[in-house]
Amino acid sequence: ESLNLNNMMNKGVFGTIDLVKSLASNQEGENGNGGNKKQTDAYDASFVFLGVDYKDASKQDAELAVGLITDIIKPRRGLNTAIALESVPISMQSALDTFIASAGSSADDAEAILVDKLVNEGMVSKATIDNQMPIIQYAKTKLLPMIACAPEPNDVQTVRKDGLQNINPDRREQYVVDPEGFIAWTQDPKNRMYTDKSLLKDFLPLEGMPNDAPGSYFAERILVHETIASSIAKYAVKHPQCLVVAIAPIKDVRYLGGPNGRIPRVCRALKSDIKVDEEAVTTILLNPSAEETLSKSKFLRLEIGTAPKLLQYQTKVADYLWFNSMPKVSLLPRVMNS
Repeated sequence: ESLNLNNMMNKGVFGTIDLVKSLASNQEGENGNGGNKKQTDAYDASFVFLGVDYKDASKQDAELAVGLITDIIKPRRGLNTAIALESVPISMQSALDTFIASAGSSADDAEAILVDKLVNEGMVSKATIDNQMPIIQYAKTKLLPMIACAPEPNDVQTVRKDGLQNINPDRREQYVVDPEGFIAWTQDPKNRMYTDKSLLKDFLPLEGMPNDAPGSYFAERILVHETIASSIAKYAVKHPQCLVVAIAPIKDVRYLGGPNGRIPRVCRALKSDIKVDEEAVTTILLNPSAEETLSKSKFLRLEIGTAPKLLQYQTKVADYLWFNSMPKVSLLPRVMNS
């Protein structure tokens, strides 16, 4: 399945995404690629990953995400829908639950309490919370459960400095529910290509760590990705026919090798007969720039693995690219006929 102008421009041309709406209603729908069908009615759970810019102080990405989620859940009356927050560590789950359930206090008071806990206890960036507040407020209004997905910040730092083996064993077991699959992932040729062509492109040495290296960054990111996938999969196994909408940075979900690519494997590790595969996961990048797709030109990059020896592993950047408004033609690498 390729990414082309039809998927990229679906909102501007057709006003909706048929695929996402079909996932929302758990029915069969077109994939926006010339009539090929994507069967969803047999899935035990469905997942939509929204890649956003965490530094977007204008909140355009968050507001666009709210619009998408609104469309997604309209047909899902009576069905479980949850929002997963990649930025929030697992230990903050009770704070999210309390916020959604709070009824006696004012909305402002509930938000203030939540923000205080996330910043001071969860070590979540205040800017990230502020930028994603439209999503958090929407979840509260619609009483949508929110899922805390991230490993604890101190554990992330431990992995970066000292390696995965130095995490507390009990928490490591919580983060990695499929240890054999987690190890095997690093050996798969397609995942190695993803690591080289996407994941490691974001490596920057940390200040105060003169020996910081790409290998340390790799260990950090695969732990974060695996923890997110594990947290979401645990929820899905406990809530049949659920739809989980995950909010994550574009860098973690582009080219489908992050937590979005791990979901089917982790779900099967938790429940061997669960009906979830790659087609149950949809990835949408919101307002991506050329730089965020790792393009070295002014055009968006739409795939990795274009070298002859890598063609069998070629991977698109996402299922859909979604914009607040029609992007400039100069951003589009090619125009394809519908």
